[in-house]
Amino acid sequence: MADTLAPVAAPEAPARPRRRRNRLVLGAALAWLVLLLVEWAADGRIWLGHLTGIVPPAVFALVPLLLAALAPLAGGAARWRTLAAAALALLMGFGQSGFDPAALWRAEPRPGPEAVRVFAWNTNSWNQLLGTQDHFYAFLKGKDADVYLLHEYQHVTADRKNRLRIDDQARLRREFPGYQVAVRGELVTLSRFPILRQPAVGPAAGRRSGTDWQAEYRDNKVLRTDVLVRGRVVSFYNVHMPVWNSMPDGLLSAAFYRHMRERFAPRRAQYAGLEADLAANRNPVVVAGDFNATAAMSDLDPIRERLDDAAGVSTDPYPTSWEEGGWKPFWRTDWAFTGNGAKAERYEFGEPEKLSDHAVQDLWVSLPGSG
Repeated sequence: MADTLAPVAAPEAPARPRRRRNRLVLGAALAWLVLLLVEWAADGRIWLGHLTGIVPPAVFALVPLLLAALAPLAGGAARWRTLAAAALALLMGFGQSGFDPAALWRAEPRPGPEAVRVFAWNTNSWNQLLGTQDHFYAFLKGKDADVYLLHEYQHVTADRKNRLRIDDQARLRREFPGYQVAVRGELVTLSRFPILRQPAVGPAAGRRSGTDWQAEYRDNKVLRTDVLVRGRVVSFYNVHMPVWNSMPDGLLSAAFYRHMRERFAPRRAQYAGLEADLAANRNPVVVAGDFNATAAMSDLDPIRERLDDAAGVSTDPYPTSWEEGGWKPFWRTDWAFTGNGAKAERYEFGEPEKLSDHAVQDLWVSLPGSG
């Protein structure tokens, strides 16, 4: 009689696919950590580091959260290592994400009667490309701000690569009677209060105004006006930093990277000039404009450390200001800061009514001793 066959054990689940899945999940988490370290080492130190600006800042929070959600797909030690890597990545990158969770439970701000209303806006080549001049001026006047900080007081050539001087001061004074007007290059500041001084900042220091507009355009990216507000001198900084990229050329073109390399030093000089001027200024300060930098980039770090971001009183948990292809955008490139006793009471971005690709910045500021 033949021997009875022993029962065959059911085959175990193949270990190879499980190991592959563990490697993929853990590898993705570790790769993101390495990318964060490379970005940290490059941003602000070499010109290629500005590529960080292409990435929507929200990615620095959303990717770690996604990696944490994928961690259960891994087993054993790989799962816990993935979770640890995701937590570390979130800790490292959250400050670059642009998210402000506290805004979700922040009360709607109510500025006091003495608050100064500041309106800052990139005008998109002084409304050359969108809308009409009548709409443009009606839009500005409708804000009824005490101080206007306006950028791109210029026109551009058809290819948008060269800037052209304009002179619209006669209409400005007609549309804004009672306001004082300060102009440097492409920057215009309008003030209901007396303008006492307009000290040059950064590379523009020492340059005589009116000699060469193209040089003024290049060097004047910060217009400081010292304004007498109810007996107190306040410094308003109208800022439009050079663009680090040339998006029309395309990310795959040599011109795009040549532009990045050529703009790196001028941008650093402008930021250094602004930082040095702020460090020496004891007046209450309001700094606002288009910085052409996102929360993910390091350009703003010294200013954010010295001054208060006006978004600290906003009720928007992810403020954004620049659109690329449609509203609502993913990037905030427009910023406002206060310091030396000046404090933001209310801050919000507003629709530009199709007049610009930048949202408007609406800011109410209290000054020391007011209220």
